[in-house]
Amino acid sequence: MVSNIIKICKDELKLIFTDAGCLLVMVGAIFMYSIFYMMPFSNQATRDVPIGVIDNDRSAISREFIRDLDATEYVKIKNDFTDINEAKQEYYKNKIQAFIVIPKDFERDIKRGKPSFVSTYSDSAFMIIYKQVATAVATLATEFGAKIEVGTLMKKGVPKDKAIKLVMPFDFVQNPLYNPIGSYQNYIYPMVLIMLLQQTMIIGACMIGSTIREKLRGVRYREKDGSVKFYKLNSVTPYSNNPVEIVLGKAFAYSGLYYIYAMIYFLIFPSFVVYDMTYNIFPMVLILIPYLLSCAFFGQGLVYFCSKREVSFFILVSSSVPLIFLPGFVWPKEAIPAFLNFVSKFIPFEPAADGLIKINQMGASFSQVQKDFWILVGLCVIYFICACAAVKKMQSETTQNIEDM
Repeated sequence: MVSNIIKICKDELKLIFTDAGCLLVMVGAIFMYSIFYMMPFSNQATRDVPIGVIDNDRSAISREFIRDLDATEYVKIKNDFTDINEAKQEYYKNKIQAFIVIPKDFERDIKRGKPSFVSTYSDSAFMIIYKQVATAVATLATEFGAKIEVGTLMKKGVPKDKAIKLVMPFDFVQNPLYNPIGSYQNYIYPMVLIMLLQQTMIIGACMIGSTIREKLRGVRYREKDGSVKFYKLNSVTPYSNNPVEIVLGKAFAYSGLYYIYAMIYFLIFPSFVVYDMTYNIFPMVLILIPYLLSCAFFGQGLVYFCSKREVSFFILVSSSVPLIFLPGFVWPKEAIPAFLNFVSKFIPFEPAADGLIKINQMGASFSQVQKDFWILVGLCVIYFICACAAVKKMQSETTQNIEDM
């Protein structure tokens, strides 16, 4: 049994590196996509968003407000407009990303102690840009209001130190955990790498399995001289007809290769891409074992639904974007329907992303992620059975073809 598994494993690795499609997906895509997904986040965080200003007051206080706004790291004032229509035209030309409007009598209302409202116009569809603009205006408005209140109290004879304590009785200290610079690269990129391991392995396994299914049914191909020939496989593998041996041999080939990729992603990439890693190696290595094996079994099980080689690519197109939201880092789990949270537990990426991100970025120990580990172990068992059933399906196709002949 062991010798058959080793032979199947070697043949599967050979097939990966000789099949042009599998080579592109299971080797080329691993590195091309990891570099491609890195590029949008290369600047770490959004800074100096270009905005416009409409100052209807033209007072000393409004000019001071504009200077302070321009001095923040969030936005950069590009133009000073006279009306909203002019600002809209520049926005639609993509020269600015937002604009603010300072109302008339801005200074007079402040001096009289009346509230004055600064309007912000920004497209909330672009959440990153919207957040930067809203944060800049809200933060400055709070600081500006506090400064005016302190000045008013000082004019009434209150000492400066006491005035500051009255207006700001406590200091607000913000300390972002695990991502202190607010980098989207630290936040999103590690999860993308985990997803790439699953998606490319599943597609490659489905491509190989569906190609074998096609050959078991028989395929026609054209020679260079124009002649058409017919080719048909007689068995899934020449070494064994035991589904357990076939599934294990293929799984060891996929998971062994992808273990190397995972080590490159999590031990070498951080030095070049610059995303935070705790290098908590033991729990990371431990949780990767059931993750990669469950992906390998999962991919072989999906072969049952991939009667043709091209079908496997639809798996990537239809599933990659929804998968990003399931672990609860991009979108909170509390806002995801309970049904989807339950279904996500059957996708290896979800518990693996939860566990690996906690280990790699948050410094969690194995005991803190053992729930994810045991879920992955359970998925290994479930998808191993499914993979064996898929192999039996292919074997039955072979039997049926022989009987038809």
